[in-house]
Amino acid sequence: MRQKSLLNSASGTFSAIIVVMAKQKKEDFVDKTVAWGCKLVHLDKCTPMFQQLAKFTIVGLINTAINWTIFAIALHFLPITDEVAKSVVASAIAFALATIFNFWASTTWVFNTTNKKTRKRLFIEFAVMNGIAFLIFDEAILAWLVSLSWHPMLAKVATTACGMVFNFITRKMFLEDHSDRKTKK
Repeated sequence: MRQKSLLNSASGTFSAIIVVMAKQKKEDFVDKTVAWGCKLVHLDKCTPMFQQLAKFTIVGLINTAINWTIFAIALHFLPITDEVAKSVVASAIAFALATIFNFWASTTWVFNTTNKKTRKRLFIEFAVMNGIAFLIFDEAILAWLVSLSWHPMLAKVATTACGMVFNFITRKMFLEDHSDRKTKK
């Protein structure tokens, strides 16, 4: 019963965050705060990149909370006795569910997605890049660290940090509309 209420509480919190993010406008609190900070330290030219990094970080933190919560719940409930196998399966379940949120948040709030690709194609590219990051960081390195007797949650923290850099670069490359850059040069 306690686990059910914990799960309901977590899903309610994530739902509230999603609703708030959906209502964000192009020039929101994050954009204004970052622009103010950039102006303060004379980095006006870098404002758009820092705004995007701030939003990417916020989405990443929420996505990480979703991923780790599902991972921890799956670790608790999966009837697998081998710790490495249980960690890998729990990670796969958490990854799949968190990817859906991450795609939505990345394409609606963080990146100005291209109009040259359909949403289906964007999702496929997003899922492929996420899948590559998942296989490298969440599966191979996670399994390796757990086999070295790392606690599964500590291993998850390490692999998440590595995956964040890869994810930002690939999302910037594949999701974003780069057509206005070519015209500015």
